[in-house]
Amino acid sequence: MKPTINDVAFEAGVSKSTVSQFLNKRYQYMSTTTRQKIAEAIDRLEYHPNQIAKSLKQKNTNVVAFICANLSSRFSLELLASIENYFQKIGYSVIIAKTDDDPNKERELIESFLARQIDGIIVFPTYENKEFYISLRKQRVPIMFVDRLLKGVEIPSVLLDNKAAGYEATKLFVENGHEKIAILTLPLGDGITTRVERMEGYNQALEENKIKYEPEYVINCQVEEVSNKLTELMNLDNPPTAIVITNDMLLETVLMWVKKNNISVPDKLSLVGIDNVSFASLFTPEITTLAQPVSKIGEKASELLLEIIKDKYNSKDSSNVTRYEPEIHQRSSIKDLI
Repeated sequence: MKPTINDVAFEAGVSKSTVSQFLNKRYQYMSTTTRQKIAEAIDRLEYHPNQIAKSLKQKNTNVVAFICANLSSRFSLELLASIENYFQKIGYSVIIAKTDDDPNKERELIESFLARQIDGIIVFPTYENKEFYISLRKQRVPIMFVDRLLKGVEIPSVLLDNKAAGYEATKLFVENGHEKIAILTLPLGDGITTRVERMEGYNQALEENKIKYEPEYVINCQVEEVSNKLTELMNLDNPPTAIVITNDMLLETVLMWVKKNNISVPDKLSLVGIDNVSFASLFTPEITTLAQPVSKIGEKASELLLEIIKDKYNSKDSSNVTRYEPEIHQRSSIKDLI
């Protein structure tokens, strides 16, 4: 059995409250001899305190963490800016980390931050850590999901209406007479909300408009594979006339591929991107996008996290999900086939 704080107190010959004061670095009324006894007892017993439970008992440190999937995405950077702006105004600092969508790294980061007694966390969650998040919720750890949600986990989430984004992007092509519509997304197998829901929206638009679903028009791969996959796609006997591109990193990669391969947009290939980015309007022709209201998402997530920090879920609806509608920016990257 793992040693407890009671074991440390017995080994050192002091009270449990004295050990607790030592662990919390409250040494004002503690002699050097007592501190040494407790430190030696901890070493002998190899005692490790429950850092998560301990962190919940501390006073506020005015520090929160933002844990995103990556820092390559302009969406993540804009979201970070919004969160930092909100918390800086009220005297909080924001620690930044990325997981690369690695569930183990994600969990280690959260445990590390809680051990450092930060006040709360805003995170892009992965499904593999569902049970971990359920445990954190039971412990009333102040935490917010952003960009994603996990069904069955009662932690508030703030995100885009991703299904609507996938649907509207596809519908823009349909309204211009396109039927051979491809979609480009990051891997779908990990169940990440944005990818799955945007794909659902794409499928719904095809179905409503009685357009046949073509498996070869669906590309789900890592960013570094995109160029080869696009080349294969356009070399099909019956290549698509349009592509829905489901995030900003993928759009940037597609535009580089288009330029390198002298693909005429929109004459040969029409494009719509989900996530609005500055380079979309700088490309020739300008790219039609469906934007996320990133500032609103960041501000809302920050506001809800602060409420949880203060209230520890006592009165807040812990199953709250806030979704924002995508904003269509019509430009020049869709060819009219009607």
